[in-house]
Amino acid sequence: MANDEVKEEDEIEDDTTIDDSEPIYYKPRTLSMISAISSWLSWIVLALIALIVIAQIQYILGIATQNSTTLVAMLTDPQQGEQARLFVYSNMLLPLISGISFFFLLQAASVGLNALLEIEFNIREPKK
Repeated sequence: MANDEVKEEDEIEDDTTIDDSEPIYYKPRTLSMISAISSWLSWIVLALIALIVIAQIQYILGIATQNSTTLVAMLTDPQQGEQARLFVYSNMLLPLISGISFFFLLQAASVGLNALLEIEFNIREPKK
């Protein structure tokens, strides 16, 4: 019974040993996973924003065909032109610019984390 307890304590001590070459404040695997998720998420954001903009374009084209006019004529109309331009700006242009910005920010975060990990691994002393 006493031998079993000693073996369990030895196993616990072996599991908790910290490698001196490992970083203290972060885990490289976690940063690599965050980088991969960031890259995937950026493409998902871009696809969703594209779908939203396409849906808004179809909506405004539907309104234009109901009024038996073209989109250009509707945008230049003195009575409804301001409302149509505001709709295009707020429902198509702003989401598109925001989505592209989020895409580039998430891609930059992914590439930046990978570059920092690569630099850290190149600086680290080789294990003996």
